[in-house]
Amino acid sequence: MVALAEDGPLVDLLRRESIPVEIMPLGQRLRSVRKDTLSASGLVGQLRSIGDFAAYAVKMSRRARQLRADLIYTNSLKSDFYGGVAGRLAKVPVIWHVRDRIEQGYLPAATVRLVRFLARRLPSCVVANSVSTLETLRLPASRATEVIASGVTREFIAQCSQPVRGSDGLAHIGIIGRIAPWKGQDVFIAAAQQVIARGFQARFHIVGSALFGEERFETELRQQVARMGMEDYVEFAGFRDVPPFLRSLDILVHASKSPEPFGQVIVEGLAAQLPVIATDGGGAREIIEHGRTGLLVPMGNAQALAAAIADVLSRPDWARGLAAAGHRHVLDNYTVDMAARRSEALYRRLLAPRSP
Repeated sequence: MVALAEDGPLVDLLRRESIPVEIMPLGQRLRSVRKDTLSASGLVGQLRSIGDFAAYAVKMSRRARQLRADLIYTNSLKSDFYGGVAGRLAKVPVIWHVRDRIEQGYLPAATVRLVRFLARRLPSCVVANSVSTLETLRLPASRATEVIASGVTREFIAQCSQPVRGSDGLAHIGIIGRIAPWKGQDVFIAAAQQVIARGFQARFHIVGSALFGEERFETELRQQVARMGMEDYVEFAGFRDVPPFLRSLDILVHASKSPEPFGQVIVEGLAAQLPVIATDGGGAREIIEHGRTGLLVPMGNAQALAAAIADVLSRPDWARGLAAAGHRHVLDNYTVDMAARRSEALYRRLLAPRSP
């Protein structure tokens, strides 16, 4: 049974798959809390919500007992908190699935300390989406842990399987993701200018939009493009359906200036049989083997990114081999089916001591 804190498109998706789902509404005050607001002062400001939080955890623990649940699995940072308390109250083992880097820079310092403290006490097991993410929790060796990477579906791979690349004679190079300072769209634009200056015929596409009050950064990016005289070469494409867009590209770039917890878009690019250039940090270096399944460049280094793009454009046969190796790597390691089987095996291991 899947418990959701609010209604949304996931409800219909689950029900279409005949998965029982219940909406257990979370109060507006708690629902509006975001991880980037939980600084020390932010946590103090949330003290007034402790009663709401406790009541919700009690409600969830009561529902778990009614269902005779064997296991509680939490799938977001917020649900780790109330799901972990609910599991303790219901005397049910809890799995945390952590998808955020628990370190300063990615989260406020007070939140980092709180999550690391609770990770040692609330869950029976901590699952991380990469080794890099797991290491940021700084858990003792005695703590039960597992790394289960996210994957792509067979449907996604099929949708990306027939490229519609280029009849216009241009190389199309894209970056996909939320527009935010740490995602490195500014580095992508700076690298684009250098690639054009080297004489390559290319067009650069920025897919995604600003969220959570970061619209100012998108404005700054547009100003950067104008200042560099790159309006004819850089497109702000907004939100797009990812598979068709990937099919239209020749190269996918990941330019994050901070380590990614995992790097789902990297896996998606490899699944679409694209040469992928990513920054060397976090989950990206676990997905890509430099020079074999993709390329890694230093974070925040536009010159290195431009050189890598130029290398791929200059050596098309090598680039095709790189893309093919990356595609095979995804099929062998990063599918949803594989993640599901590993999760099921973990559930069995945790529940074995409780079986009759």
